[in-house]
Amino acid sequence: MRGNDGLHRQWQFADPDGLAHRATASLRSAGSSVVILSGPSGAGKSRLAAEASAALSAEGWHVLPVTASAAIAGIPLGALTPLLAADLADFGAIASEPLALFAQARRAVERIAAGRRTVMVVDDIPQLDSLSIGLITQLLSARVLQLIVTVRSGEPLPDAILSMWTSASAVRIDVPPLSVEHCELLLTGVLGARVAHRSVVELQRLSAGNPLFLRELVTGAVDDGHLAPNEGIWQLVGDPIGTPALHDLIRSRLRHLEPAETEIVERLAVCQPIHLNDLEGDGARAAVVRLERAGVVVVQELAGALLLSLAHPQYVSAVRASLSRLRVIDLLLDQADIVSRRPLTPDDELRVATWRLDAGSPSSPELLVRAAHLALIAQDQVAVARLAAAAVSAGAPAAEMLFLQGEAMWTLGRNTEALALLERAAIADQAEPTDLQLTGHIATARASTYAGEALGNSLGLAVLDEVIVRHPTLASSLALSRAVLLLNLEEADLAAETLVEAAPASDSPETAAAILALSTALPLSALGRSAEALEQARAAVDYASTAERPAFARRRALMVLSTVLLQTGDVREATSLTLESLHDAIGHDDELAIRYNELMLGRCFLAAGRLDTAARWLRDVISGAQARGPIAYRDQARALLAATLAAQGNTGDAAAVLATLPAEFIEKHSNATLAMLWLEAVSGDRATAASGLIAAARATKARGHYVLAASLAHSASRLGAAAAATPLLAELAANGDSPLVRAQHAHSAAESAAGIEMLEAAGETWEASGHLLFAAECFASAAAASRRDGSARQAAALQQRADALSAQCEGASTPLLQFADSTEPLTKREREIAALAAQGLSSVEIAERLFLSPRTVNNHLQASYAKLGIRRRSELTGL
Repeated sequence: MRGNDGLHRQWQFADPDGLAHRATASLRSAGSSVVILSGPSGAGKSRLAAEASAALSAEGWHVLPVTASAAIAGIPLGALTPLLAADLADFGAIASEPLALFAQARRAVERIAAGRRTVMVVDDIPQLDSLSIGLITQLLSARVLQLIVTVRSGEPLPDAILSMWTSASAVRIDVPPLSVEHCELLLTGVLGARVAHRSVVELQRLSAGNPLFLRELVTGAVDDGHLAPNEGIWQLVGDPIGTPALHDLIRSRLRHLEPAETEIVERLAVCQPIHLNDLEGDGARAAVVRLERAGVVVVQELAGALLLSLAHPQYVSAVRASLSRLRVIDLLLDQADIVSRRPLTPDDELRVATWRLDAGSPSSPELLVRAAHLALIAQDQVAVARLAAAAVSAGAPAAEMLFLQGEAMWTLGRNTEALALLERAAIADQAEPTDLQLTGHIATARASTYAGEALGNSLGLAVLDEVIVRHPTLASSLALSRAVLLLNLEEADLAAETLVEAAPASDSPETAAAILALSTALPLSALGRSAEALEQARAAVDYASTAERPAFARRRALMVLSTVLLQTGDVREATSLTLESLHDAIGHDDELAIRYNELMLGRCFLAAGRLDTAARWLRDVISGAQARGPIAYRDQARALLAATLAAQGNTGDAAAVLATLPAEFIEKHSNATLAMLWLEAVSGDRATAASGLIAAARATKARGHYVLAASLAHSASRLGAAAAATPLLAELAANGDSPLVRAQHAHSAAESAAGIEMLEAAGETWEASGHLLFAAECFASAAAASRRDGSARQAAALQQRADALSAQCEGASTPLLQFADSTEPLTKREREIAALAAQGLSSVEIAERLFLSPRTVNNHLQASYAKLGIRRRSELTGL
C-alpha cells in the first residue's frame, strides 16, 4: 500500500467515548444552552462539533455554522457576514447601535430558522471579533439560539467566553486523546487489516493520541515504507516522521514566538530534556513561563530538579527538521559546555557524551565507555549500541565494548548483527584476555543470541561447552545459561541437574541469589514443583523492583513469573503480568521481551479458550519476528497458531500454517507435535492422534518436563483417550504440587468415569481459574452423561452452562463440544427458545424478539418438550 492515495480519504470520524451524543443530549435538555468543546489542536473538536450538529440537523434543528479565524478577526462581524448579510444590509449604520444590531440579527435568525430550534456552531470562538462575540451572547441570552463552540486548550479567552465557560447553563466537554485501544480500532479501519499492538502503542505515543497528528504520521509512514504489512499484519519499522504538511502545521503554530522563546524551543528540539537551571540568557525563565502557558513546553519535577521538554513528540521532529546541520551542532556543543561547567550527575554524563557524539565531536574513550555503561543502566539499548561503537572507534578496549554493542543489538532483535559483534568480541577477548568474568559474559551472550535463531539452542550449548573446555572454572557461572538452553529443548531434568552447582558470577550475594532464583524458577515449574517455582520467581521480581541497580530488568523477571503462573494454572494473573511486561518492553525497544510477551499472551488466551484473541497475538509474534526479530519465537507461534485454528475447526488454515514449519522443529518441539496431532484428530482420525499424544506425553515425562507432559496427556483425554491418559496424569500429579496438573488429572478422570458430579466439579474448577474452554467441555460432557442417564432436565441445565462458556471461546469447535450421542440434545435454537419461555415470555413475544413466526416458536417448543421428557411450558423453569 506504499504511496496509497486513498489513505487520505479513509479516515473516519472517531468518537469512541460518545462525546457527540453527550453534546446533543445536553442541548436537548432544558438546563443547557451552550456546549464548549475544549482540547488541543488536532484533537478532533471541529469534527466532533460537526458530528453533533449533523445529528441535530437530522432531528429538524437549523444549524448556523461559523468559522472564526485570525485573518478576519479584525473585521467587525466578519465571520457572521455570510449568515446575516441578506438581513443586515448596512453594517456600518447599525454596528454602533447595539439594540438595532441585536434586533435585526434576531429577526434574521428567526427568519432563517423558520420556527425550528437553532444551534450556532462556532469553530475556534476565541478568534471571533469582540462585536460578533457580544452579538452571539445577546442572542444566546434571549434564547434565540443555542451554541456549540470549540476552544483550543491554553487559548486566552475573552471575558464573554469566560462567562459562558463558568455559566450553569454551559456544559464543558474536554476532548481527550485517543487511547491505544481507540487508535487500534481507527487504524484497522483505515488500513484495512490489523496493526500489530506494538506498532499501535508506538503510533499512539508519537501522536500523543491526537487524531490529526496520527493521520499525518500514518500517511507519511505508509508513503515512505516505514509502516507496511508483514504476514498480513501492519508493522511499524523505523521512526515515522510524518508528512511535510504536519511539519508545516507545527511550524506555523510556532511562527509567532519571540526570539527568546524560539531559542528555547530549538534547544529543546535538539537536546531535551533540559534542566531549567541550564537555560542561560536574560528572560529565559519568563520565556519558559509563556511557553508553558501556551502549551508548547511542559515542565516536570524529577528528583528535585525541573526538567523542560517540548509538549508533543512531533514538535521535536518538526523543529529539528527546520534547523541546519551547523545550527544543530552549535546547540549540541553549547549545551554540553553549559552542563559540563557544573558537577555532573550520571545522567548528565550520559547526556553530555551523547550530545558530543551527535555533534561529531565524541568524548574521550574513557568517557564513552562510562557513558555506554550508564546507557545500559538506563536501559537505552540504542544509546548503548551507539556509545559502545564510538568507544571502540576511539580506541577503548574492544572486547567489552563489542560485547555491550552485541548485547544491545540482541535486545533490539537484530540477531545477525549481534552475532557478528559478539564473535568479534570473543576473538578480541582471546587475543587480549583481561577478565575471565567478561569471557563468561561474552559466551553467555553468544549462546543466548544463537538461541534467538531458528533451532539455535544446540548451537548455543556448543558455544558454552567449548568455553568451559578452555576455562573449566567458568562451568558454575555458565550453568545458568546452559540450563535455559536445555529447558528450551524441553530437557527439564538436565536443566535442573545443571543448576545444582550453579554459582552466578556477581560481587553481591543479593544479586547472585536473585540471578539464581530467576534461573531456577522455570525448571522447577517444568518439574511440577509449583510452590518452589513461584517462590523463586516472586523473589526475582521483588529484587528487580527494589534493587538500586538490578542485574536484570523487572520486565524480564515478570516474564518468568507469568510463565510460572500459567504453568500453575493461574491464567488471569499470568495475563495481567504479561501485559505489564509487554508495555515496559515496548517502552524500552526490547524486541526480545516484546516477542516473548506476545507469545505468552497467545498462550494465555489459548489456555483461557479465547481462541480468536490468542490467534491475534500469535500472528503478532509471527509478523513481528519477520519484521523486527528475533526469529526464534516465530516457529513456536506458528505451532500454537496451528493448534488454535484446529481447535476452531479451521483445518485448512491449520494445515497451511503447519506446512511452514521445518520438519526438525516439528520433531523436537511438543507444541508442534500437539498441533499436528490435534489437526489429525479434528480431520477425522481421533484415535491415532490420541495415541500419538500419549506417546509424546510419555517421552516428555521421561525428560522431566512434567507440566508439558501433562498438557499432552490432557489433550489426549479431550480427544477421547481419557482411560489411557488418566493413569499417566495421576503419576504426573503425584510427582509435584502443580494445581494445573491436578486439575487436568481430575478432568481426565471425570471423562473416563463419565461421572456427572465429577465432571461438574472439574468444570467449576476450570471456570474459577479462567480456563473457559476446558470448563465448557466439562459441562458439555456432564450434559451428555445426564442425557444417557435419562435426566433430560439436568442435561438441559448443564448444556446451558456449557453453551454460555463456549460462547466466550471465540469459535471453539473441539470434539468434546460436538456430540454424536444417540440421545439427541437440544439444538442451539431450541435452547434459545426454551430459555426465553422459561423466563415467562409468550410465544408471540419470543417470535417478535427472534424474528420468527409464533408457529415456528411453538414447533421448537414441542420438539424441546419431547427431548426433555416434559409436557408443558411451566416445567421449563429451572432448566
